Amino acid sequence: MDAPLAEKPTPKSRTLTNAGRAIVVLLILVIGGGLSGAAVKFGRKAGEAPAKRPIPDVQLVTAQAGDVALTLESQGLVQAVTETRAAAEVAGRVIRVSPAWDAGGSFKANEELLALDDADYKAAVASAEAAAAEAALAVKVEEQRGKQAVRDWNKLATGAPDTDLVTRVPQLKAALARSAAADAAVQKAKRDLERAVLHAPYAGRIRATLTDVGSYAAPGAPLAEFYSTDAYQVSLPLSLDDFNFLNATPGTVLKLTAQSGGQDLTLPASILRTGSEIDRAARTINVIAEIKPGENPPPLLVPGLFVNAALPGITLRNIIKLPRVCLLPDDRVAIADAGNKLRTRAVKVARSTRDDVFISEGVKPGEKVLATVLAVITEGLEVKPLPPPGEPAPAPTPAGKPGANPAPAPPPAPKPGVPLAEPAPAPGTPPPSSAADLQPAGPPR
Repeated sequence: MDAPLAEKPTPKSRTLTNAGRAIVVLLILVIGGGLSGAAVKFGRKAGEAPAKRPIPDVQLVTAQAGDVALTLESQGLVQAVTETRAAAEVAGRVIRVSPAWDAGGSFKANEELLALDDADYKAAVASAEAAAAEAALAVKVEEQRGKQAVRDWNKLATGAPDTDLVTRVPQLKAALARSAAADAAVQKAKRDLERAVLHAPYAGRIRATLTDVGSYAAPGAPLAEFYSTDAYQVSLPLSLDDFNFLNATPGTVLKLTAQSGGQDLTLPASILRTGSEIDRAARTINVIAEIKPGENPPPLLVPGLFVNAALPGITLRNIIKLPRVCLLPDDRVAIADAGNKLRTRAVKVARSTRDDVFISEGVKPGEKVLATVLAVITEGLEVKPLPPPGEPAPAPTPAGKPGANPAPAPPPAPKPGVPLAEPAPAPGTPPPSSAADLQPAGPPR
């Protein structure tokens, strides 16, 4: 009798087996994840040291009250007091010029600077003088004719004549008028002759020449530009706030400085007046100072020189002067208490400059004010004061005293001829068996 054949698994049975396997794997993953989460949540954690905030090193300034005499700083350009643009008053060709006829040339008062051809003007003077002589002769002739007319009237008639024409009075007045006109013509001709030569109205220097020998100058044509050297002026602008602190009157002496070759050029000056109006754009007002060059002025004392000025100001009483870096936004300062913790405080600023700030209220003498720029300042921020600039830093604690770490001793120097001992091998490392074991390993093969 034949044995029964084994049944083969149907495709449906294999599908169920694969699904079961997937469910088992999924359960394993879920259980493993849960155990891992529980271990992380309820497991023992390693102790973590809290982060320590670094303490910034800062400079502190001790507030000191006192009287401060203000100095108002300003700057400006040297300008000539008198400037002239000379023009020809008569026409003519330029026939000669002064040796100083060039930009930068110096001249004295009444010195001849330029001359035009004056031949025509000399002829005009001669012609005018001749006409004036004839007019004067005509006056004398009319005077004699008038006298002769009076004598003739007295011989031929009695009483006064009915008209002045008998005694030639109108004719004499006309002759006198013609003589006066002739004299005026002579004066005009002489003035034209004088105007053919340009004389310096004052001692000064030439800024620019606009003509030269051989050129023709028409009336009104520009000839040169020059300025006076007997005095200069400087306009020193002050803000309206600084102007309120000014303590100066006309005649107050001040010093102007200019840089020349790395050195300061000092120029004595005096306050002359204030400007006529306020600059609407810059909101400043000018203080005009005058410079007297003297007999031997410095070569650089010319228009255009840039100068700095220190104007005297009023004296502030019982004021605290601090470096500008101490002032925080919104007119506040940071004060360090006894525990070196910062506290910000509002102050009243009487005046501030580029380098200093003057406090009238809000800071007491003896308080420590922060003088270091910090990125963030919070109330109660602890700081570490540094020694003032110029003072040595505190010496480190010497070895051997409590709290000091002893410095490691230097290794002993080797004796001549004695080889150095090899370092002890690490625990668990077998000692080298031969010299070949001490060589570095070769490249991998």
